[in-house]
Amino acid sequence: MLILALALVVSLATFASAATTTGVSGTVKNIDTGAAIAGATIKEGSRTSVTSDSLGNYTLSEAAGNYTLTISASGYQTTSLICTVTSGVVTNVNFSLTKAYGTQTIPANSTGYSVFAWNDLGMHCDQDDYSYFSVLPPFNTLHVQIKNLNDTSGMITSGVNVAYTFPKKTNSTLHTNFWQYAAKYGWNVPANTGITGTLLAGNMQVDPKNLGFVATGIPVTPYDDDGTWDPYGAANITVTDTNNTVVQTASVVAPTSTEMDCKNCHGTTNPQLDILQKHDSHNGTTLATDQASGILHQCSECHSDNALGAPGKTGVESLSLAMHNFHKDKMTTTTIAANTTPGCYNCHPGPNTQCMRGIMEKAGKTCIDCHGDMNKMTTSQQGGRQAWLQEPKCADCHDAKHAENANTLYRNSTLNNSPISKMNGQLYCEACHNSTHGEFVSSNVKDATIPQKFQGDDYWIWNCKVCHANKTQKPMHS
Repeated sequence: MLILALALVVSLATFASAATTTGVSGTVKNIDTGAAIAGATIKEGSRTSVTSDSLGNYTLSEAAGNYTLTISASGYQTTSLICTVTSGVVTNVNFSLTKAYGTQTIPANSTGYSVFAWNDLGMHCDQDDYSYFSVLPPFNTLHVQIKNLNDTSGMITSGVNVAYTFPKKTNSTLHTNFWQYAAKYGWNVPANTGITGTLLAGNMQVDPKNLGFVATGIPVTPYDDDGTWDPYGAANITVTDTNNTVVQTASVVAPTSTEMDCKNCHGTTNPQLDILQKHDSHNGTTLATDQASGILHQCSECHSDNALGAPGKTGVESLSLAMHNFHKDKMTTTTIAANTTPGCYNCHPGPNTQCMRGIMEKAGKTCIDCHGDMNKMTTSQQGGRQAWLQEPKCADCHDAKHAENANTLYRNSTLNNSPISKMNGQLYCEACHNSTHGEFVSSNVKDATIPQKFQGDDYWIWNCKVCHANKTQKPMHS
């Protein structure tokens, strides 16, 4: 079974145990209900296994070392997890199991084509107001891969056209003043055109790996044309052949939010001006004066930002480092900031957006489990880590069979241990599992449009017949 068929919680906390002084202990629960799962079998390799009790608890005695735990329970997906055991302590490893997906029949696919579509990061941020400064412009990226169910070769990148539209978001100028000020930030682009020249509707281009299609820098906002705030607005994908005949359609969310709640600490009167004034006070800059005279600044002018490919200035902290470093001890300075859960939602979207919504979140993981707290975010970058280019890895918790490609981010990795060898290096991980922060099974139903249409459920893509009409079911990662 797939390891990613299960979302799990790994606590770094350890505790002493009278019965076992070195090993692993934890609780097994149903990911959807939180109910304890009795009778689950937990083992390490070929060693003697243990079984969870009526409360879902288990304890496995192991000597100090690194282990791969495998857990199985009737009616649930089997999974494995790596963990480290330290001498003299019992490491706490909790499991949240996903129901088995069974043997259901996938929806009829009369066209013979399947479409996989996803957003690259799971969420993009932009601003409602650009009249004071710019952190990030309106920018979203969508990917598409296409598979002919009756063709034994890989993904299709020729002989088709892939178009995208946003039926409810056709005019971003209704809800942002970005284009009024874009030229002041060095972006001379027409209204409703992104900084890469990409429009709100158009044709996607073949991606750099020649595996699929991509539209980079779509200037979508979280507002529909009628003013409705919807950070999970849907794009319609239409695939046509050389005769302009529609061969398949799909719908996918383009997560975008302006919920960067600077006002939690910088006040509701004019938080943008307060930010500039405080920056000037701490750093000897003249940002507030410049703004008053019509000179506006993009943060990445000085602070390097790998999200935009901006080099910044030598000797100035990157934008990610500067933000985490300066604010790491300030999240309790106001009541609203202190009460925001998780604290990351003071700046990242957000209490209403709920960016972290994937299967890891459903299993109880938090931002800190993968990224560390603000102190860790600071020290890791001070130690040389490059934000956006060096990110948490699936392999930090899952075994090698379910790891990213070597020296490759999850968002750029492909399946490399398929039971059908021709598919190796062809199918992006995100095509089956969705993007970071919204991994299937997501708690936001809007994420599930692709598996619902082509597989008939909201799970990750597990059914071989989604891509191969005549193949028998096998584990996706062999």
